[in-house]
Amino acid sequence: MRILIAYDGSKYADAAVDDLQGAGLPRQCEATVVCVAHQGWPDAKHTGPRGEFENPWKATLKEAEAMAESARSRIQSLFPGWTVSSEPLWGETAKLLLKTISVWKPDLVVVGSHGRSAPSRLILGSVSSEILHHAPCSVRIVRKPPKPNIPVRILVATDGSGPAQECIDVVARRSWPENTEARVLAVMQSLVPMPTTVPALEGHTFASEEAYRVIEQADEQQRARLHEAVETAAERLQRAGLSVSTVTIDGDARHEVSAEAERWQATCVFVGARGLGAIDRLLLGSVSTAVVAHAPCAVEVIRHK
Repeated sequence: MRILIAYDGSKYADAAVDDLQGAGLPRQCEATVVCVAHQGWPDAKHTGPRGEFENPWKATLKEAEAMAESARSRIQSLFPGWTVSSEPLWGETAKLLLKTISVWKPDLVVVGSHGRSAPSRLILGSVSSEILHHAPCSVRIVRKPPKPNIPVRILVATDGSGPAQECIDVVARRSWPENTEARVLAVMQSLVPMPTTVPALEGHTFASEEAYRVIEQADEQQRARLHEAVETAAERLQRAGLSVSTVTIDGDARHEVSAEAERWQATCVFVGARGLGAIDRLLLGSVSTAVVAHAPCAVEVIRHK
């Protein structure tokens, strides 16, 4: 497995490094730490002879090199069986990271997030968002460092689609710490109008219409399909040795996945991505984007390579 870690020396980037220990990653991986220097950085301080760093960008690149090496050394100590390298770069951060991803071809990219602010600004401005929507591989976005001495809790969202199945398979193939718990979640958004949105008289009339019965039947079929998908996913994860629970919720998946992550105190949410189309629609429409913006924990968006 190949892992690229985007690192800028911030506490959010450090949280992403700490989070690796609870990500179920193999004991043997090839990882690289990439630190991109740019004009927005403060000039690097140096004590070398006058003229050693005549160009400001050289001093900044030297600082990025030291940051990347520090992170590399830390990751190597956490994962002795990994082969870990580091690379400083200079230029436009998102563009260079995506170019490095396209050349190095990692299976997973790891970045940190600045939290749950209204615009959901991510590490290095909009870099995480660019990587999430344009990288041709899975992306793990980490919001805060893991709490010590608590079991790993994985919330896996599914809608029964192919990308959701790929997400389940990725979770099942990981090497999770002892006592890891998994919960498979499906969100059912009914086509039948809610009573609060239809006046009583109109609701009674609508319920007697043939169209209502057709929609109600479609809802029942969808609920049965989701139930089967959840149970199949749970069996797959149980065979992988995980302690698994399931839950199906009525509502809007864009809100309910994050809400369940908070209720259950998940340490990470896994969702599937539909690929890299023109609009880059993610699992269940815009669900992945909403989960990344609002989940109280790490989010890994699985994209089949």
